Amino acid sequence: MAVATYGSENYYSVVSNRRGALQRPLQVALIAGDFLALLLSYFAASGLYRLLVAEQDSSVGAGLVVAAVFVMISYFQGIYDHHRLLNTVWQLRKTLAIWVISLTILAVEAFLLKSSADLSRGTTLLFAATGGVALGGLRVLWRVALNSSYARGRLVDRKVVLLSLKPLDFTSSRFKDLRKHGFNVVRHFVLGPSEDGSGWDHEIRDVVHQARAADVEEYLLVIDWDEMPLLQRLSQHLRMVPQPIRLLPDFPIADLVSRPFQPVSGTVAIEIQRAPLTVFERAQKRCLDIGLASFALLLLAPLLMTAAIMIKLDSMGHVIFKQSRRGFNGKPFQIWKFRSMTVAENGHTVTQATKSDVRVTRVGRVLRRTSIDELPQLWNVLRGEMSLVGPRPHALAHDNYYDQLISNYVYRHHMKPGLTGWAQVNGFRGETPTIDLMEKRVEYDVWYVSNWSIWLDIRIILKTALALIHQEAY
Repeated sequence: MAVATYGSENYYSVVSNRRGALQRPLQVALIAGDFLALLLSYFAASGLYRLLVAEQDSSVGAGLVVAAVFVMISYFQGIYDHHRLLNTVWQLRKTLAIWVISLTILAVEAFLLKSSADLSRGTTLLFAATGGVALGGLRVLWRVALNSSYARGRLVDRKVVLLSLKPLDFTSSRFKDLRKHGFNVVRHFVLGPSEDGSGWDHEIRDVVHQARAADVEEYLLVIDWDEMPLLQRLSQHLRMVPQPIRLLPDFPIADLVSRPFQPVSGTVAIEIQRAPLTVFERAQKRCLDIGLASFALLLLAPLLMTAAIMIKLDSMGHVIFKQSRRGFNGKPFQIWKFRSMTVAENGHTVTQATKSDVRVTRVGRVLRRTSIDELPQLWNVLRGEMSLVGPRPHALAHDNYYDQLISNYVYRHHMKPGLTGWAQVNGFRGETPTIDLMEKRVEYDVWYVSNWSIWLDIRIILKTALALIHQEAY
């Protein structure tokens, strides 16, 4: 058995005792900090409401209830676990959800106890805002205060042992962020080959002995796809390990276990390819499309009219250019765009626009650079032929061409095409002169279809504005 040591045992024994003594008071201090911050927020909201309305407010009871409920739920949800304190994004997302739940519990309690008349609505609304800001600010302060090497080594990081069946490349992305996520690797043991597993008993006993001396908190078992047949046998020998053991898989295993699954007769069926969106998911997406597309058309009406007039004055031809595209399940539709070229190709051969393309008009060059030429597709969105977010539709000639060259190209049609998409906000928009570029775009589109959520759509919409600033189209 090969052993890689990341520090002396005496040092880690002293430090671990110190960390164990400090982590519990730190957790208590963080809980007390949240509780006091919420009480102060309630006093601030109450005082501000009396100042604005000059009305006597209710007692501090509501603030006490919400603060107590919040810290209790947060504790059981792992908000104060030391290895999660520096994950600010996770903290903010989880804290916001628990804060909303806590306020909801207050409202339900007031309704059931018939005390809603005694609860000041103005103070409650102000409390919701001030409390949320206070909790978010505390999480940022945690990050600043605990991000020093001293604090991380004594308060945040958890000591772990790595177990593997072969030497590891610690420069790979699989291991380089372990410390960043709170794993302080103090030992690495390479278990030798064993035909029947009998040799592992002695090795694992030695691992437990050395890990106990270093006061290790848990183990990470590194397994690759080709080593999976050994996992079940190895897990039987690992039962003598008294600490938690987590699997650190390679990408094929990680991708598989991250997929949704359904229990089936004592085993599970793992989803390899998701079905088209459910009725509820389609309703979510459609509501977002109709709401934002309607608002955008009203807001951008002056810009659309100005663009139409400039196109008409600049060159001969229709203002709107229509071209055949394929939508959900390959159903054809006519996509709308502002005309930006002197040609209107819509046949078996469609040439992609290139930089300094002579076919692009003067006004068209401005429209394409700013993506204003795509705005009429908001009408396609309202008609239900497109969505705000989805794989960008290509001309039929391009669909026919790439469908023969890229195996999963057709998978893009499992969802409505979009005005913007995951590929576009990741830099793959405009011309695709090589197959490699189109394959990369399709890869992003397929990932989007497989991982869709309403929050992903909102994220893409927000990123689209930034992508338009930094990327060039022509």
